[in-house]
Amino acid sequence: MNKIFILFISISLFLYGYAQDLNESNSITLTEAIEIGLKNNPVIKSAYENISAVEGKFWSGISLPSPEIGVSYEFVPLGSGLNNYEERTFGISQAFEFPTNYFLRGSISGDENDIAYLNFKQSEIQITRQIKTAYYNVLAKQKLLAIAKENLQIADDFSKKAEIRYNVGEGTNLERLTAKVQFTEAKNILALAQNELKSSFAELNYSLGYSRLSDEKFILIDSLAFSKFDTLSFENLYHLSLSSNQQIKISELNVNALSTERTLAWSSLLPGFNISYFRQSLGSDNNYYGASLDISVPLWFLFDNRGQIQYASAKVNIAESELVSVKNEVYLNLTNAYNDYSNNLQQVSLYQEHILPQAEEVYRSASASYDAGEITYIEYLQARQTIISSEKNYTEALLNYYRSIFSLEEIVGQKLLN
Repeated sequence: MNKIFILFISISLFLYGYAQDLNESNSITLTEAIEIGLKNNPVIKSAYENISAVEGKFWSGISLPSPEIGVSYEFVPLGSGLNNYEERTFGISQAFEFPTNYFLRGSISGDENDIAYLNFKQSEIQITRQIKTAYYNVLAKQKLLAIAKENLQIADDFSKKAEIRYNVGEGTNLERLTAKVQFTEAKNILALAQNELKSSFAELNYSLGYSRLSDEKFILIDSLAFSKFDTLSFENLYHLSLSSNQQIKISELNVNALSTERTLAWSSLLPGFNISYFRQSLGSDNNYYGASLDISVPLWFLFDNRGQIQYASAKVNIAESELVSVKNEVYLNLTNAYNDYSNNLQQVSLYQEHILPQAEEVYRSASASYDAGEITYIEYLQARQTIISSEKNYTEALLNYYRSIFSLEEIVGQKLLN
C-alpha cells in the first residue's frame, strides 16, 4: 500500500512539473513577443534582403565596362588563308567615363543603401507597433472575457434567486422571466467574448510571423494596467519626429540622391575616354606595337545631354515637393494621434477617479437593498448593468490609450513608453 502511495505521489509530481514547464514554454512577455516578431515576420526578412540587393547595385554602379580584346588580319590575298596576312594586330581597349562620374555614382549608391536601411528600420517600427497593439488587444479581450464570466455567474445566481422568490410568493413572474432573459444574454455575451479572444490570438500570431495555420495561445505575462509615460508637449514630439521619423529621413536622402543625379547629368557634358594598346606584325616581323587614346565629344549636347539634365532637374523638384508633403503628413498624423492620446488619457482618468468608484458604490448599495427586499429586481439590474458597462468601457478606454501611444511611437520613430 505504501509503495502504491509513493508511486502515485511520484506520478503527480512529474505531471505537475511537466505542466509547469509547458506553461513556462507558452508564457511570453511583450519584450519577448517583439523579439520573436522582429525575427520571424516575413516583412522584416524582405526588408533586410532588400539591403543586400541595394548593396549589390553599388558595385555595378561604379564598375568599368568590360574591356574589348580583338585580333585583325589585313592585306590577305584573295583565295588564300589568313596565315598569308601582310599585317596582323592584337589589341585590347578599355573605355571609361570622366572619373568624377564614378564618384557621383558611388555617392548615389550610398544614399540608396541608406534608404534601404531606413526602410528596414521603418518596417521594424511598424511591426513593433502591430505586435504591441495585438499583445494589448489580447490582454483587453482576456479582461472582457473575465467580466463576461463574472456577469454570467451573477446572472445565474440571481436567476436562481428570482425563481426561489417567485416560488415562495415574494417575487413576481416578470422578475423571474427578466432574470432568465438576462442569464441567456449573459451566456451569449460570454460566447462572443470567447470568439473575440480567439480572434485576438490569431492577430497576435500573425504579427509574430507565425503561419496562418498556427493556433498558438500564449500566457501573456504583462498586464493591462495603467502606466503614464513622461508627457511630452506636442511641439517637442513634432521636433523629435523631424529628426527621428524614418519617412522624413528617407525623403531627405531621396532629395540628396536625386540632386547628385542632376550633377551626374551635367557631367554627361564632360568627355569620355577609350585607351587601346596593340601588338602588330608586318609579314614575319612581330616587333611592332601601337597605342591610342580616343576622347568622345558631346557634340549633340543640345539633344541628349540637355534632355538628361532637364529630366534630372524635374526629379529633384518633385522630390523636394514630396519631402514637404511627407512633413505635412507627419504633422497631420501626429496631430491626430496626439489628440487621440489626450482624449484617451482623459477617459482613463475619468473612469479611474469618478465613474468606476461611483458605479461600484451604486452596485454595492443596490445588492444590499435587493437582498433586504427594499428595491425591485429591475432596479438592481440597472445597477448591475451600470457596473458591467463601466468595467467594459474602462477596459476599452485603456486599450485605446495604449493604442494611441503606440501610434505616437510609430510617427515619432522611437520608443516613448517603457
